[in-house]
Amino acid sequence: MTAELVSMAEGVVPRTFAVLEVLAQSPEPLRLSAVALRLGLQKSTAHRILAALIGLGFAQQSAETGCYSATLKLWELGANVITEHPIKRAASGFLQELQRATGETVSLVIRAGDDVLYLDKMISPRPIRFTTRIGSRVPAPLTAGGKAILAHAGDAGAVLERTAAALGDRRRLDIAALTAELEQVRERGYAMAGYQPGVVGFAAPIMTRGPEAAAAISVSAPAERVDEAGRREIIEHLLSTCASMAERVGRL
Repeated sequence: MTAELVSMAEGVVPRTFAVLEVLAQSPEPLRLSAVALRLGLQKSTAHRILAALIGLGFAQQSAETGCYSATLKLWELGANVITEHPIKRAASGFLQELQRATGETVSLVIRAGDDVLYLDKMISPRPIRFTTRIGSRVPAPLTAGGKAILAHAGDAGAVLERTAAALGDRRRLDIAALTAELEQVRERGYAMAGYQPGVVGFAAPIMTRGPEAAAAISVSAPAERVDEAGRREIIEHLLSTCASMAERVGRL
């Protein structure tokens, strides 16, 4: 949550969650002044919120440095939510079968705003592999899984516009080319992407009752390991797996 959103929000609850989010996303403990500065809060306000989070067990303060960090209580709650997610529960066996069939890293993603959120993964046992953290987010237009989902989203154009604006000069997005690509994804049933250099990804949507995708499954591998025959084999296994899972999810 940005400082602008925090300043617009009324009441202590939005600000409390904003502080918790800053702590959870920081790679290192933060000083009180850093928390206040990032969210545009008065130090006294930030201090009261941090004290409340410590009392609730969601934050801790170092006795040596005075810096604040999130505790594992947040992870415990998130782990419970992910474990009980119906898509994740339904996907487990399918992901295992697909990973065995392809020998590559398999991921399950759902849409989270303009991003995709990684719900689960099965890591390749092979020496060179592509990994992502469960619970991590990536802008949807940058990934095969995100494209597979956006191809069936009514607001795909708006997502592309917002993502391009957010990325700015860090990574230029060709909105016209991506729009055409999403149309191709709808027609052929799968998406491709190279989010990281030297890595190729394939993904297909999980289509259930509605017109939009409930989730997507992706297969990621080093590009040097996937020749034309391997690409066709991965896509065949992927499409079959997603169709079977869609049938299973549709009955839940």
